[in-house]
Amino acid sequence: MPQLILLVTLRFAIGWHLFYQGFGKVVAVEWSSAGFLRASWGLFAWIANQPVLLAIADIVVIWGLMILGVLLMVGLFTRIAALLGGFLVLLFYLALPPLDYTGFVTPGPQGTELWVDKNLIEVLALWVLAALPTGRMIGLDIIRRR
Repeated sequence: MPQLILLVTLRFAIGWHLFYQGFGKVVAVEWSSAGFLRASWGLFAWIANQPVLLAIADIVVIWGLMILGVLLMVGLFTRIAALLGGFLVLLFYLALPPLDYTGFVTPGPQGTELWVDKNLIEVLALWVLAALPTGRMIGLDIIRRR
């Protein structure tokens, strides 16, 4: 029982985090992922200079975060939401990975990180949640039980 409570609490907390990050972008004046994408590399940076793709990325980020967050909080389609949420956050991680380019780790906005940051930890936590039926134990997935 303590493990179940902790897993459901983790699922809800990550769901809240995803939802609130998306909602914050909705209410922010003229939010765009352009700045983040321009600071990244490769395909991610290229998307920042393509107006149509940038608009799609903004919509996917905002609504993806909000919808997946709500699904995780209420425990509905939990496995799918956890897998997709993990994939979305993995894209954030891959766009700006905490790699050591300088020979030493310099403090960034989140502190000093090397290879493992909060995004990677959240990805792994979401994939652990995807492997466990927490939505069928405490959540709306119970109504989908066969």
